[in-house]
Amino acid sequence: MRLLLKIIRRRSIPGCFYSTSSTTVARSIYISKSTDIFTNLALEDWLYKNFNVTNHELLMLWQNEPCVVIGRHQNPWIECNFAQLPYIAGGVKLARRNSGGGTVFHDLGNLNLTFFTTRKNYNRKRNLELISRALKKSFEVNSEVNSREDLCISDFKISGTASKLGRTTAYHHCTLLVSADKDNLSLALKNNLGECTKTNASKSVKSPIMNLTEEKSDITVQEVMTAVILEYGNTNDIKIIESIDDDIFPGVTNIKNEYLSIAWRYEKTPKFQITKSINFAQNQDLVILLTVEHGRVSSVDLRHKNKDLSVSKDFSEMFDSLIGKLFSEEVLSEFDMLLCGLRNSQECKSIVCDS
Repeated sequence: MRLLLKIIRRRSIPGCFYSTSSTTVARSIYISKSTDIFTNLALEDWLYKNFNVTNHELLMLWQNEPCVVIGRHQNPWIECNFAQLPYIAGGVKLARRNSGGGTVFHDLGNLNLTFFTTRKNYNRKRNLELISRALKKSFEVNSEVNSREDLCISDFKISGTASKLGRTTAYHHCTLLVSADKDNLSLALKNNLGECTKTNASKSVKSPIMNLTEEKSDITVQEVMTAVILEYGNTNDIKIIESIDDDIFPGVTNIKNEYLSIAWRYEKTPKFQITKSINFAQNQDLVILLTVEHGRVSSVDLRHKNKDLSVSKDFSEMFDSLIGKLFSEEVLSEFDMLLCGLRNSQECKSIVCDS
């Protein structure tokens, strides 16, 4: 990192300030040394709440160990391969960020950028065009911003983007795929539960992706970081954040703990319903609806011909064991085992076929 600063300062260009129609705006750059997703999200949130962006914009550059990051209004159980995350790349963390948008995968082959501005000066297309210019100037890599405001090379996406807009302050953050492990990315984001799930949660739009190394094989994250810093226009006010704690950022530990909490990562999930069916005979399907609210199983309903089906007390008590549990791979497995029991139950078959 120190070598990076030396290179930047040897190649420094003027541009610590830029002018809008009526004011001069300063620019600073923070580079986080942490590679923990929860620590970096906490720092980002702290800066959003506390850094005064009036006439002073800020760019935060950061990287993470392997993790999946879902949007604020998304469902983790249909956005990622949640059962396998602990076994991918030595363990992939699951985080929920405070902005909208879709799910992304981070590793150390990925560079994250957060542009903090006033709400008035928020302009994510401008930010993406800045990155595009940096790639062109430093590496002769041609990229463009598409109609969805994604940064692409040809039809391949190299950057995912999301934003948070406050009353006076805003940020736009984006990923930049440099040399990410695409196999781990694909495995971490693979999911089949969405096929039987009804939800109002925001769903990710899948797009073909590529790394910058597929366009220029020897490019590195550090080199891309240098190029972006130079294009941002301020090489004189760069701070390397070695430690992210309450002594420097008062209250940041509480913010991190919130991001780590079950309440934020799972119970924040919008209501959803999983539908499974058992076919006992022609036109004799038993439909089982498992409803999850605030991340926990709230009800299990059995229906036949779109009507609630009365079942024996044993069946009711069998599903009651799920109520109130935090939805998880274990709960889903228990649910599937209970369905298997129903499928093999002659009593249940008689109730369905005689109704």
